[in-house]
Parts: sequence; C-alpha cells; structure tokens
Amino acid sequence: MNHLMKAFMAASVVALGLAGPMTAVRAAGPASAASYEPIDNPTEDQLKRYAGAVREVSDVVAEYQPRLEAADSAQAKQAVRVEADQKMVDRVEAGGMSVAEYNGISKAVRKDPELRKKVELLVSRR
Repeated sequence: MNHLMKAFMAASVVALGLAGPMTAVRAAGPASAASYEPIDNPTEDQLKRYAGAVREVSDVVAEYQPRLEAADSAQAKQAVRVEADQKMVDRVEAGGMSVAEYNGISKAVRKDPELRKKVELLVSRR
C-alpha cells in the first residue's frame, strides 16, 4: 500500500471515529470500553504517540477487514474481531501508549473538531 493511501486510511479512521474505543480494553483490564475518561488537553507527546497508534490501528483494520467480511458465521466473525482487537492493543502498547490513554484521546478527538484536525495532520505526516 502506498504512502498516500496509508495516510488517507489513517485520517479516515480518525475522522470516522474508528480509532476508538478499542473493544479489547476489556482484555487489558476490568474496566469496560465506556468507562474511560476523555483526555481533553493531551500533550504534544501524547498526540504524537496517538497519531502513531492511529496509523497502527488503521493498518490492523486494513489487514482484518477482508477476513471479517469473508467470515461465514457469527462465531467466525467474533473470532476475527477478538484477534484484531488484541493485535490493536499490542500495537498501541508497543508504541508507548496505554489503551486507556488511547481511548481517552479518541473520545476527546471525536468531540473536539480542532483537536481532530490536529490529529489528522499528525497522522498524515508518516
């Protein structure tokens, strides 16, 4: 996949709100995906790590979407979702960000258009 397409996909993930919350947050801890607090004023470092995590999540979505569509039963689709969610969690954490932090920034991005624009610019700068 070329650089421009990856940047477009990553920006789309942010713009459409697909970047969070990750459902695998249940696997990462006892809290549900809905229990995280927004991070309304993330630092520049947090935003840079978040942008990197969004790119990683976007790559996982691109990898698993065809498998999800090809799954022939609800059970098979769920197995693909669980595997994809765990891979997203692993990639987010490998980038130095907790799932709670990722989900908190995702919540703030969805409600703040200016923050969303800032993140989209960072995501597109691969």
